Amino acid sequence: MTVAKSGTYYHQRKALHDVTRDMAAVAMGFLPADLIIKNGKLINVNTSQIQPGIDIAIKHGFIALVGNADHVLADENTKIVDANGRYLAPGFIDSHMHIESTMVDIRSFAAGILPHGTTTICPDNHEITNVFGLKAVELFHKAAEGLPLKVFLAMPVCVPSIPGFEDAGATITAEEVAKAYEEGWAQLQGEQMNFPGVIYGDPNTHAITAASLKAGIILTGHYASLELNKGLNAFIASGMNACHESTTAEATLKRAQLGMYPQQRYGTAWLDMPNTIKAITENPGIDTRFFSMVTDDVTPATVAYEGHLVRVVREAIRQGVNPITAIQMVTINTAQLLEKARYIGTISPGRAADILILSDLVNVTIDEVYADGVLVSKDGKMVVELPRYDYPEWALKSVHLKKLTEKDFAIPASGKETVRVMRVYPGMVHTTEEFTEMTPVNGGLQSDPSKDIAKIAIFYRHQEKEGLTGTKGLGFMTGATLKPNTAFASTVSHDCHNLMVLGTDDKAMAVAGNALIEAGGGFAVVVDGQIEAIMPLPLAGLMSLEPVAVAAKQVRAVEDAIKKAGCPADSVEMTLSLLGLIVLEELHLSNKGLVELKPGQPPKFVDLVVNK
Repeated sequence: MTVAKSGTYYHQRKALHDVTRDMAAVAMGFLPADLIIKNGKLINVNTSQIQPGIDIAIKHGFIALVGNADHVLADENTKIVDANGRYLAPGFIDSHMHIESTMVDIRSFAAGILPHGTTTICPDNHEITNVFGLKAVELFHKAAEGLPLKVFLAMPVCVPSIPGFEDAGATITAEEVAKAYEEGWAQLQGEQMNFPGVIYGDPNTHAITAASLKAGIILTGHYASLELNKGLNAFIASGMNACHESTTAEATLKRAQLGMYPQQRYGTAWLDMPNTIKAITENPGIDTRFFSMVTDDVTPATVAYEGHLVRVVREAIRQGVNPITAIQMVTINTAQLLEKARYIGTISPGRAADILILSDLVNVTIDEVYADGVLVSKDGKMVVELPRYDYPEWALKSVHLKKLTEKDFAIPASGKETVRVMRVYPGMVHTTEEFTEMTPVNGGLQSDPSKDIAKIAIFYRHQEKEGLTGTKGLGFMTGATLKPNTAFASTVSHDCHNLMVLGTDDKAMAVAGNALIEAGGGFAVVVDGQIEAIMPLPLAGLMSLEPVAVAAKQVRAVEDAIKKAGCPADSVEMTLSLLGLIVLEELHLSNKGLVELKPGQPPKFVDLVVNK
């Protein structure tokens, strides 16, 4: 353990190749261990067994011995912990998640999830990379240094998500991807959301794929289509080995059958796992080695009040999965997915000493968390303080928009028109395309809360750049049941994170949008024409610099305000944040206009007003 001058904790790791002689000496009883955990019930994820009476000896952050440690030496520096018959499990591994979705930075996030047993994460930081480009990847890498949480950064490869259909704050090409691997900033490829580019042979998309394959790292995917034959095979054949976008048991099983790891998602709003887990529960005796579980997107409220991956494990057990199998899906299976099973994922000799002590297996009650053999959490509380990171000024000033007026939301029309409308489904990631007739009011098409029709706008909010062809897109949506004179604005608008404003009144929309322009990004809710709640997110317009507990209270205030505005769904801000995610079916909005993506078809722009 290293303590910084401020009294905070700075974590340092050793490499196994530097300490192999010491590891052997501890196991043989020739050298004192740093830590001995005695008398535990080992959850052996290697063999799917529970072994009672197991001791663990640890040296230099690695496991030296699993079994009987009576012969292992101890001196005045050796810490001895009596597990007293409690369960010993490997630390949990999340192979796909976005820290930005928790609305806090990586250091606050680490302090928030370590008490819940997550000791390794693979953050795909394509949210902040859409804002700042490759320098965001380097920034994340630096901000993660000295954390007891293991961070394998997933290099974003879809910035923007579909080139030509939207404008992000930056563009990532194969050259940037290759540089991130060469510099050691990223250790795997992030989700390839441009699955149409993969399966229809876009050369730039395949150049990025080639850069990742040449670097010898694993490639994660995002196949958001219900077509499970030619398209899915083409996607996997191009090198993708994991995907979190399956929403049914059939799609999950099909991925596993084709040798792809399904990353079953159970986040705050995307609650797919109870459906996907039926691939296991309805197929007794199936080999589950390819099945994993992830959080993808969780709010700080979820982390603070329900937990992180441990919440997913508990739900899998409630769905009828054997507790050991559920733990395997966030430990050894995930380590094998990442091709890092020689380092993490099991309590075995030579592996990192990421160990959880559990007093209840069925309810997954975590008493103590060890990261590299260091106690970092006890009884749900951090026992070490992690230092804050000093972010550069450019990372804290990312909203570059002039003040909005009602005119910015105008959709001129002279007669009755048939228009396309996006229908949202709270808790689901997709939309459907609908059509409705609208009669102009005061020379323009307006929201109609009596019919649950709200207006939506997406404004380009990044630095000015050459080649910018669209500053705003306008459309209509339904499914949020917003009341009259209400609005919701957000700079958390996947994945380009332009300023999204939706509402039932143009003036209220301008009020909400201007509140975020002034705050430097975040969430704002307007009720009865007045700001009801605002959550500033100064880091890239995506993240707070507050601890998880503080951010949790702030996001709860935003969610309460949205309910007051008329939408009763829980965590609906996450659903609304996907209205600009054009790689999802069926109709979405970018700063360039409406984008239609139908099953088995490439994306295309469509007009708001349907030609008669």
